[in-house]
Amino acid sequence: MYAHNKEYINPEAYPDLIKNDLLESKNIAINHYLKDPGIVYKHYLRLIFLSSSIVFFGLIVIVLHSMYLIPQT
Repeated sequence: MYAHNKEYINPEAYPDLIKNDLLESKNIAINHYLKDPGIVYKHYLRLIFLSSSIVFFGLIVIVLHSMYLIPQT
């Protein structure tokens, strides 16, 4: 889904990305939990992985910025 939508490459669109994922999670939990609970667990694991990868990418950028772009005395 995200590879086909070029709007999610933009970092300013990440709050919308997370909001859409949470709404999708709510719909999956309401409609599919009684039929197959495994789908809900897989979706939440994917959501946790996506959110943590965004945070880790930001941390990596901050570390690299501080290492290479800030002059050391």
